[in-house]
Amino acid sequence: MSKPPYHDNKNESNSANSNVHDIQKNDQNDNHFNHYSPDKWLLDNPHDLISLKKWQRTVNLLAKLFDAPAGFLVQYTPDGFQVTIASEQEENPYSAGAIIEPDANIFCRRIVETEQSLYVRNAPVEPCWDTNPEVHNDGFVSYLGVPVFWPNSQPFGTFCVMDYRETDYDETYFELINQLKDILESDLHLLEMYEQVQKLATTDPLTEINNRRGFTALTKQRIRLARRMKTSLGLFYLDIDQFKVINDEHGHVTGDKVLKVVADALRNSIRNSDVIGRIGGDEFLALVTISNEGDEEKILQRFTQSLSQLQDTARLPGFTVSAGYAAVDIEMSIEDIIEIADRAMLAKKKR
Repeated sequence: MSKPPYHDNKNESNSANSNVHDIQKNDQNDNHFNHYSPDKWLLDNPHDLISLKKWQRTVNLLAKLFDAPAGFLVQYTPDGFQVTIASEQEENPYSAGAIIEPDANIFCRRIVETEQSLYVRNAPVEPCWDTNPEVHNDGFVSYLGVPVFWPNSQPFGTFCVMDYRETDYDETYFELINQLKDILESDLHLLEMYEQVQKLATTDPLTEINNRRGFTALTKQRIRLARRMKTSLGLFYLDIDQFKVINDEHGHVTGDKVLKVVADALRNSIRNSDVIGRIGGDEFLALVTISNEGDEEKILQRFTQSLSQLQDTARLPGFTVSAGYAAVDIEMSIEDIIEIADRAMLAKKKR
């Protein structure tokens, strides 16, 4: 099997996937709602709800029923096509983890582009497949594939079977591959439903940032990553001054707007990799990466400037926010770190 445009070394692929899966598995011990992304390889971002063993059995069954040497579930992302599952016959040249470049003239690319099923009985006699490496490098002659979709109707990839000989499948085979495809898509629908439920469970509905549960879980991940990467973290604890007075004098609608503005100011002040959350009525946390001395002061300045601008735009009554800061000791519990930052915030309030 040719290497370009394929990247497929079984030993290297299996080892790399094993390392990634070990890291992911460790993360899942503390975070039971790891999020999927259609732009990331599912193999590199495994989810508890997706049984790769069940998918493997489905792909094996496909190849067996078609009496074919190779069956696949292939995922598409902007980075190309990755074999998520490969049937387990010795004559199958591709293993799970193999990546095909996005501009390669392969059968799966045609399906993703057209979002239509594709049946090629005898590829070598069709000029459009003259540059298809699956045909001219690996010897495949026949291909039958169907599109697999994410719940939002975007292509996940393809479910397909390939043969080294010319085939003549009748309608029963088309019905069969579509029935098996439905099993895979049902798992993807279940994954989306789970994600929606988890979002409700981990997101503050008013400000649309993390609630306490979401903040705690993501913070555990960031601390674990900081330990591996030897990076420094800091924690801000923010509290809106006289928030009860704002509600009493201006009403709860205005109070809700104040909370939203504080959350937006936090978003505007941190990196995408940082973590923010609303953990109480008017209390917010921000876990940030500290790369250089004085970074915490710059973050606080950005927050103060953004908050002032948003207050003016929303025409809110004047209010202030007290912020405490603590350098994160990654050997301490999250609760203890939060308590230190809370004390720093209370000390500022008393000044």
